[in-house]
Amino acid sequence: MKVRRVGIVAHPSPEVSAGARERLVRELERRGVEVVQGNPAGGAHSELIFVLGGDGTMLRASRMYPESVLLGVNLGKVGFMSGMRPDEMEEGVRRAVEGELYVQEYRKLEVRTGATEPRHAVNDALLVKERPHRLISVGVRVSGDDIGSYMCDGFVAATALGSTAYALSAGGPIVSRNAECYVLVAIAPHTLLSRPLVLGKDDVAELTVLENKNALLSLDGEEPQRITPGESVRVRLSQEKLRIARIDGWSWWEAVRRTFLGAG
Repeated sequence: MKVRRVGIVAHPSPEVSAGARERLVRELERRGVEVVQGNPAGGAHSELIFVLGGDGTMLRASRMYPESVLLGVNLGKVGFMSGMRPDEMEEGVRRAVEGELYVQEYRKLEVRTGATEPRHAVNDALLVKERPHRLISVGVRVSGDDIGSYMCDGFVAATALGSTAYALSAGGPIVSRNAECYVLVAIAPHTLLSRPLVLGKDDVAELTVLENKNALLSLDGEEPQRITPGESVRVRLSQEKLRIARIDGWSWWEAVRRTFLGAG
């Protein structure tokens, strides 16, 4: 893919992104690349979206341009989803123009509540208690089979990409990006027997809020919606995919090593 038209999504704080944005636009224009700015509709037709920020900005860009290839410039702290560092920006533009980017695909989650249209999450769907000092009871079914009920702070369902985020902090496994599965992890369960579940591409997890306590559902850190007692959240792997570009051929496990072990 040789890029000739791009969009830009930047961290909302000028203190974080302003200098990087000016430098990026200058280099793109120098190489004759059209830059679409401030127009999501126009950006949707861009061949590539440059994302200036950290993983949170990457998630925001994925919601704005769900069908576009994203190339992140890591201005944040973790930057697991980013494809280059700030000092590599000119090299990244060159590789984009000359068709030398590496593009990786990641399956999203499909999440349904009630009879509403499905929504999609790149990283995770979080079902968590509404009141901080109270546990909630959550009933779990997988593909129609009862697994049990859990007293806990909530559950996180995560894609392979999201397995390196909140689910990892909650004790879940890191899942290879090539595995067509997702994970379901209880958060602070009040039991000695709880274990994370790794679910297949056709498995549908159904989480039902039990007893007289509300819960909150948030996808990729977005504003949560209230889930009332008796309501269910249904989760499965989506057919939709996120496409992330990198300027070199990092393998998944090399990215894990670089990000979490600080090696190389």
